[in-house]
Amino acid sequence: MAPKDSKKKAGSAKASTTPNVSSKSKDEGKPFPKTSISFSIVMAVIAFLGGVLTPPLRHMLRERGDDVNISVSSPYIPLPFPLPKRVPCTSSNLDNFLHAAPVSGLHVVCVEPMYLGGDGEDHLFPQWDDLREQNKILDQFDSVRLTSYKNSYSAPVKNVVVLRGEDGEDVGRRLPISWSKMKNLLYTELGLLHEGSKQQPWGLYTTSGERIIGELDEVTDGDGFGSSKHIMSSIVASGIIVVVQGGNWLWPGVREGFLRTIELATPSNAAISGSRNITIETLSLKPLVLSIEGFLSEDECDYIAKKAEPTLKYSGVSLKDADVGKAASNWRTSQSTFLPAQGDPVLLDIEHRTASLTRVPRDHQEYVQVLRYGHTEKYDSHHDYFDPDHYRSDPNTLNLIEHGKKNRFATVFWYLTDVEDGGHTIFPRAGGLRELSYTDCSSGLKVKPQKGKVIIFYSLDASGAMDPSSLHGACPVGEGNVKWAANKWIWNAPMGYVR
Repeated sequence: MAPKDSKKKAGSAKASTTPNVSSKSKDEGKPFPKTSISFSIVMAVIAFLGGVLTPPLRHMLRERGDDVNISVSSPYIPLPFPLPKRVPCTSSNLDNFLHAAPVSGLHVVCVEPMYLGGDGEDHLFPQWDDLREQNKILDQFDSVRLTSYKNSYSAPVKNVVVLRGEDGEDVGRRLPISWSKMKNLLYTELGLLHEGSKQQPWGLYTTSGERIIGELDEVTDGDGFGSSKHIMSSIVASGIIVVVQGGNWLWPGVREGFLRTIELATPSNAAISGSRNITIETLSLKPLVLSIEGFLSEDECDYIAKKAEPTLKYSGVSLKDADVGKAASNWRTSQSTFLPAQGDPVLLDIEHRTASLTRVPRDHQEYVQVLRYGHTEKYDSHHDYFDPDHYRSDPNTLNLIEHGKKNRFATVFWYLTDVEDGGHTIFPRAGGLRELSYTDCSSGLKVKPQKGKVIIFYSLDASGAMDPSSLHGACPVGEGNVKWAANKWIWNAPMGYVR
């Protein structure tokens, strides 16, 4: 059974013409075609701002963009107007995203701009290293070479196609590639599913987790922010894009022990929030479990525990149909309380920092649930997601999850104290193992509590499906020890818990 949530509340894409694709192209290194001066000036300003607004700051602006007009069809605030930082499609860069085995729903695509030469052939632009050259390319590209790594699989066989703009009225000129045409090609090449009764719309991201566009996002007219031209410029400027079938960003695990350093926004007080650079370590690929040391300061940990203590009560659970009438203490013996962040600058800062860490908007979060485990107290292995098949007699839960379309996507678990004996978080199915029982703590991945550390584990995989291997529990705490921790549950859609 899943732990209780903090609060319970009760279009398909338009088709376009089939893209004209081919694998034929000429070698890179040809001279630039003629450039539009006016557009280059505009793009120079945009690119300069893009260099000032780094990815986590863009994420923070998106999180706090109350004055931004958001389309009714999408719960997300689009990528701000500055263009993403380019990540060239090199082997070393791809190594940060590709896996030795397929990862369902997580796709990596290299995007290389091309132009129609005087010989009637497509030519790759030369590699660029300054913004002025990028402006010329974004003004003049009329085709792109796409190298797709479906399911982020580093197989030797990859799919390469060229997507061209439609022929223009002038001989030897093409019209710009539309986002609609690009989207249709992605459906075909990656086997993407359309949004449905149990499927969230997919999303397209930069390699730093900044969302560029989603399946159902509206496209504005003209050449401004949110237009087809802006979207395609953002995609080409990125170099490598990541398409996630489930719609929400998740950090690719790559392999056990993989280390990734990312930039983290510090939205209010840098002294409280700590360093802007953090390192994510992959502890497990299935389930996907990531570890971040020093995410919380010691003062923050102490503050959260002290604030929670007066309202602690013995924890409840959301009972499955088969368990109705049983006591929660059969599985869970900890104490807990929920803390809203409104009016609390420390908790509010951590909420925004958590959104920056996960690259999932803050309005997907629940209130933080603070936990206290004394000697022998534990929580037997369970899932954080709600399987609709197990709640058929619970209309409130079924309405909450919209019969399976909405669900808990990820858990950011905060360790507020060190624990010398026991208190590990256990994942008994990690590495393909099978649990001996839901109470067993003898095998599987075990994470030792460490003050200030957080782990992220994903209840849904990249395709948006429930991941049974995300089964996890809290092992009993040893004598003379007390474990303080906290859950920050993140859903796959906005839920209205935090504002």
